[in-house]
Amino acid sequence: MIKNLLFMFLFFSGAAQFQAASRMENICEESAFTVPTNLAATNITFTSAHITWDPIPGATGYTVRWRVPSSAVWSSMSIPAGTTSADLNNLTPCVAQIVQVIDNASGDVSFPLTFYTHLNYCRSYSTSLGTMYLSNVKVTPAAGLPAMVCSSAMTSHTDFRPNPTYQIQLGVGSLNNILSVTPSWTGAPLASYVKAWIDFNANAIFEASEMIVSTTVDSTNPKAFIFNVPSDASITQCGTAMRVIISETEPAGPCELFMYGEVEDYGVTFVNTNLAVDESAKTKEISIYPNPVSDVLHISGLTEPTDYEIFSVSGQKAGEGKTSGNTLNVSHLTKGIYFIQLKNKETPTRLKFIKK
Repeated sequence: MIKNLLFMFLFFSGAAQFQAASRMENICEESAFTVPTNLAATNITFTSAHITWDPIPGATGYTVRWRVPSSAVWSSMSIPAGTTSADLNNLTPCVAQIVQVIDNASGDVSFPLTFYTHLNYCRSYSTSLGTMYLSNVKVTPAAGLPAMVCSSAMTSHTDFRPNPTYQIQLGVGSLNNILSVTPSWTGAPLASYVKAWIDFNANAIFEASEMIVSTTVDSTNPKAFIFNVPSDASITQCGTAMRVIISETEPAGPCELFMYGEVEDYGVTFVNTNLAVDESAKTKEISIYPNPVSDVLHISGLTEPTDYEIFSVSGQKAGEGKTSGNTLNVSHLTKGIYFIQLKNKETPTRLKFIKK
């Protein structure tokens, strides 16, 4: 009798545990099916993007929310059931955007998707690795602007545009800029094609008239090419792009898929190096050095601490404060051309300097 009772107790105890485990498994499975997945951003521009995700069976609707990394405040919109896409507009240009999708019925939230607002260019990449690639790309601008150097490993396509280290600055109307390309092979070098474009008019299209390099290479020695920037190149808030391709077969254009080779994209900003007159000729008692500068800018000719403002060539304020010991720290600035305005005894002095 006791054995029978013990058997019945163990049986029902095991059944209860099995049912509890089954319920927990069902809950986990249901939860897994209510988390929005496969978020993607396409048609990205300076201020907009198209967001898509996979449908959830039985969903009653979704909420799409987004923000920039520097803000804790989300913007959001409601999406009706049966719709798995949203158009985000009025985004902040030139920065990262964090997007999530929420299933309204369960409250489950997708993993975040991060993308950058910029011009959206056509796709181009190699389908097979292991033959040739771009081991180094260097741009040496004219007019004293800083050079950009990028050494990289083999990929099918790399978009360096979001990386500030590899931003290129070119003077509008500048002559004799230099693009240097170092091709590499995993085996013996063979004849390959190198082509490059710069989107001078910033319309997100690499046009035939914007090709700056079209040649063949057959050795790992750096190849240098001279190019000019049109006087009507577009100065835009987010800049534009340069695309460099190396391929075993000649690409028909900048938007090709090909077997062996590599594609690299770089951010380009056009600047007007004649934006302002260098006031040092008018106010010789005030000057700045060194120029170009890396970290600390020295100002001579000041008799007391002076308020200052720093502006980029596009007119955006990049810093302000008061000089201390006739010096100021500019290490936080990205490389490029800047103007510092000194409010010395109510007489503004405007000087140009280059951050290298």
